[in-house]
Amino acid sequence: MNVLPKDYTKQEGIIADCLSEFGMRYAQQYSFFPYTVDFYLPEINMVIEADGTYGHLKKRDLQRDINLVNKHEVDYILHIEHEKKDKIKETLWQGLNKLAEQP
Repeated sequence: MNVLPKDYTKQEGIIADCLSEFGMRYAQQYSFFPYTVDFYLPEINMVIEADGTYGHLKKRDLQRDINLVNKHEVDYILHIEHEKKDKIKETLWQGLNKLAEQP
């Protein structure tokens, strides 16, 4: 049985559902010390952050993103601000397709 954190959001549930629909393997609340990311897709070294419509603290997120890419095995970071499933699914699909287009 998976125990979800207290601050687990509806948006994170939708992202998890969409990733499962796409057949993507992922870990939730994955730790890259000292950071914990919302989703990590290990096969493609991608982090997905559920930022909500208000976003997180942009300056702090930017520094964390730089550190994740420079100090950990993270190649891609996707921030999702939408909260409706169709928009979340579209953003995920576009982000994953951009990876497929890269050499």
